[in-house]
Amino acid sequence: MAVQSRRSRLPVRVLLAAGVMALAAAGCASQGVTPGQAVTTGALGSQTVSAPGSATATLPSDAGSTSASTSASTSASTSASTSLPDADTSSSVAPSGQAYKLTDTVTEGGFKIKIHSATMPYNPPAGTFFTPGPTREWLLLDFEVTNVSSQQLMFSTIGAFDMRDSANASYLTSVSADDDLKDKAFQDHDMNPGDTSRGELIFDLSQQASGYRLIFKGNMWQASQTPPSITMGF
Repeated sequence: MAVQSRRSRLPVRVLLAAGVMALAAAGCASQGVTPGQAVTTGALGSQTVSAPGSATATLPSDAGSTSASTSASTSASTSASTSLPDADTSSSVAPSGQAYKLTDTVTEGGFKIKIHSATMPYNPPAGTFFTPGPTREWLLLDFEVTNVSSQQLMFSTIGAFDMRDSANASYLTSVSADDDLKDKAFQDHDMNPGDTSRGELIFDLSQQASGYRLIFKGNMWQASQTPPSITMGF
């Protein structure tokens, strides 16, 4: 009897399952979705469509707006990049410290500097690969620095020197020209207290400028807010 009772309930379950499937199919049809496919709508109107065995893609609801926004952003970025000034000059205001003559010994940022000579224009030897560009002149600086602090400090020529003209434009050293100095070129390095190092350095300057002064910072992390400057005489 127990077996017969369980069998009598099977057709009822089958009918119920068929009814549920029919209702689900009708609901999908009313939304335009086929079985095995799901649709979700995001808060910004984008739709993610996925199906078994296929990749998932996001479809923007306003492609025209996105395209216009991207175009405007690209245009603004291109305009900004093409309007940047040359990398070797700057009109930013340099701090005004005490002014010294070329022959003075100057101390700042844990270092003392003595300039032995400054040659402008400096003409490299014949056969040198690098030469000054049009409207440019090179200044050759022969100097020595001494660590006058009580600790080991790095002396970096890029951080220690800031060459400015009368219009306050800033000029960089010429790395390629320094290569031609060979053993005479100053090498940036850590210096112990009391150590002295000597070498040469070339600045790439403009023929149209004058009134050059060398702002000396020593170790840039030890320098004051108003480092001294050395009048070059050119």
